[in-house]
Amino acid sequence: MSHAYYTELWLVARNDLDKLIELDRRLQQQTNTKNRRHVLNLLLPMYLRYRNLVKRLIVCHDQMIQTQKRDLIKRVLDCTVGRMLEYKREIVNLDYNDYQWPDDFMNQFKYTPDDVEILVSASGKDIVEQRRERIQKLMEDAYKTPEELESEVLPEEYEAETIEYQEDAPKSRRRRVKEKTSAPSPIQESPERIAARKAQEAREAAERTMLAAILLIQSHERARMARCVGTDAQRMYDYGKKVQAGTIVSKKLHKSTYENAAKTIQRAWRIYAARKRMRNRIARTEELLGMTIPSWKSQEVFEKDKQNFQKKLTLMPVFADRITKETEKERARLWKIRGPGLVEDITDEIREWFILWYDELGHFYVYPAANLGGSVLIATGQTLTPQEYLVEKMSKGAKETPAKPTKAKPKKHQPLIPQTKTFSLLHEANQYFINNWSFRYRSDDHREKIYHDLIKDELCYELQLEMRKIVDELMRLELQKLNAALKKDYAADKRKLDIPTDKKRRARKNKKQKTPVNDETVEDNFKELVRANIIRDYTRTSLKDWIGDLSYQNYEAARELRDYRHRMGEIRQVVMEYCVLPLSSKEIHQVAPLIRAVCIYGLAHHGKNFLVNAICSEVGALLFDMSPTVLVDKYTGRKNERKLINMISSIARAYAPSVIFIENGERPWLKQVPQEDKYLNPKRFAIYYPKLVKSIKRGDQILFLTTSSEPYKATRPFIKIHDKFITIPLTDYNTLYMFYKDLLMKYHGVDRNIDVSSMAKMSVGIPLEFIRDAVKNVLNLHRRITLKIKPLTVSEIMEEVLKYQPPQAKTLSELTKFENRTPLGKKRARLLATEKAARERIKKLQKARR
Repeated sequence: MSHAYYTELWLVARNDLDKLIELDRRLQQQTNTKNRRHVLNLLLPMYLRYRNLVKRLIVCHDQMIQTQKRDLIKRVLDCTVGRMLEYKREIVNLDYNDYQWPDDFMNQFKYTPDDVEILVSASGKDIVEQRRERIQKLMEDAYKTPEELESEVLPEEYEAETIEYQEDAPKSRRRRVKEKTSAPSPIQESPERIAARKAQEAREAAERTMLAAILLIQSHERARMARCVGTDAQRMYDYGKKVQAGTIVSKKLHKSTYENAAKTIQRAWRIYAARKRMRNRIARTEELLGMTIPSWKSQEVFEKDKQNFQKKLTLMPVFADRITKETEKERARLWKIRGPGLVEDITDEIREWFILWYDELGHFYVYPAANLGGSVLIATGQTLTPQEYLVEKMSKGAKETPAKPTKAKPKKHQPLIPQTKTFSLLHEANQYFINNWSFRYRSDDHREKIYHDLIKDELCYELQLEMRKIVDELMRLELQKLNAALKKDYAADKRKLDIPTDKKRRARKNKKQKTPVNDETVEDNFKELVRANIIRDYTRTSLKDWIGDLSYQNYEAARELRDYRHRMGEIRQVVMEYCVLPLSSKEIHQVAPLIRAVCIYGLAHHGKNFLVNAICSEVGALLFDMSPTVLVDKYTGRKNERKLINMISSIARAYAPSVIFIENGERPWLKQVPQEDKYLNPKRFAIYYPKLVKSIKRGDQILFLTTSSEPYKATRPFIKIHDKFITIPLTDYNTLYMFYKDLLMKYHGVDRNIDVSSMAKMSVGIPLEFIRDAVKNVLNLHRRITLKIKPLTVSEIMEEVLKYQPPQAKTLSELTKFENRTPLGKKRARLLATEKAARERIKKLQKARR
């Protein structure tokens, strides 16, 4: 789509954000009530609006090229995602369920599921690609020796030295150097060029092999056809000889017999051709109307869209470089022109503050600490005035007298949803747009101009802060000298001077960060973990590829008080909100509700590893595999175990976003380790994981992720360490219907009207992976060849699919019990029990009245 479309989409989304902020502010003014259903009905519409807004902002951010606009959209997007996740947290705390089905509000807003389903992270595709390339480069360097790393840098330096030498040398010498260096030497040829040359040679060899194979096949086919033609000619020649010799007497038929035979053949062929044309016409009509699924679809539109997006990705860094150069140029100019004058103005301002205190009280106030803002607090009036200081001093003396009994304070107003830091930042970002962007010309050209006034405003702010730091250091020294002179004067007059101290504003000392183990750098530790296969690569997948349909009847089931559960389609949104979006950027991780650890559990072969790969792929995360099978016989001993945990903690923060992953996550917390798993010693790191999870703070962009097929075998600490549990349900009819359609319609010879509904009904509960393998086994090469003469039947597929051994009923009941053991499951069970008791009480009262 054009740049004008995305610019218009951003402006429309911004207007919706303005209305949404106003609605949000009204909700904050309302008082919270105990009516759970009423509060949910107020929060759910806002949550849906925020989801729809986030979806549109992600599209705008990915497609915008102008860096200044893109930064503004990113700022708004981060705050909007944080606010949406805050609403999600409040709704979950009220409903005790991670899945919601607000169909009534969806109809009210005329939303479809696609309008509110977020399937892409908020990182930006260019940022994700940069992260992947960076991590891939580091992993490749981990397996290279120091000599190989030096050889990569050597050719460039060697070429530079050769060029300089050639410029200084005489012309004759220069000519001789060229003659000597004309042939490529192994020293000058870089590993990339060697690899490219080898790849080119391999491609040429493959092409030659393919050409020879084609020529061989063609010669054999032509020989076979010639033999067939020769055999037919020999047969006809033999027949003619026998007729001439009288050995064979040809039977003469009447001419009408030949005519009738020709008419019969023509009639049959014309009927067949007419039916074929009709079938093709009906199939084409149904395909155009979307009534049938073709085996092949043109990807031309998608390829063109992909190419356009790739062009935008190449333009983004070019425009960003232009902005950077202009910023550096403007910074140098402002620092030179305005810096000295700004220092004098700030110094005069602070000295006036000194004089004000000295004139009023005869002494000076404490200078604000640097990490609290320094002289910024003086300029903004956040320090005490002399009058406030005297009142505070007098109030301290009055505290010694007995205080009168005070009345009980009235209860504070509890808002329906609190005004958090995220909402304040969102409001600031919206105001920034109104103040700086609302009046600008809306250009539809992607080669938009650079807004120098915005650059200048930002640099002036930076300049002021930097100059204030310099002035603060000088004025603190000046204040020390003034206080020393005052003390000397007071001492000469034999008077006591109490210099005020600001103990309340004294900043806490930051804890010293732990240095890497054995004074090793983070890069060295990274390479060590790569070689140990703890840091590993993962398959590039997308959350959009997760196959599953939504639950369309759960809203009615909830109203009719029937049992209902989430389906495969709801997994996408929960994984996006709890795992992907918080890791998308540092800003989102700082403002969103903190989720440190997530467990994804379900039956085997139900897609747990696919979700892990999708989470890492969406944000370009660094994956630490801490599975017991990976750690066997590695880092043994308490000292080495602590060293590994410290290394992972430091590397995960340095190369954020990071995912610390444990496959079969119940193993470190098993009640009893099976005999066949004792060699793994899975419990040895269990004591370190709680501390590791607890150390994850806002902005770290780290997620502790586990998968489990038997979580019910773990002890209580396994539940305690995780913040969220995501259950992968059994496959349902809707999902299987979609899956069978997509899977079978790719084969051209399969009947478009095959009974997919019956197959889906019979396959409920069977994993998609098993069904895919079963269909591949049935539709092998020989069976695909015979599809035209022998159509595929449902029984053929179901015979292979029904070979699946279903899980025992005990396993399913254990998983259900474990879900009820989780914190959210317990609260949900208590809520349902309370509601059930209330309904029964109402029924009894109604019967009593009758």
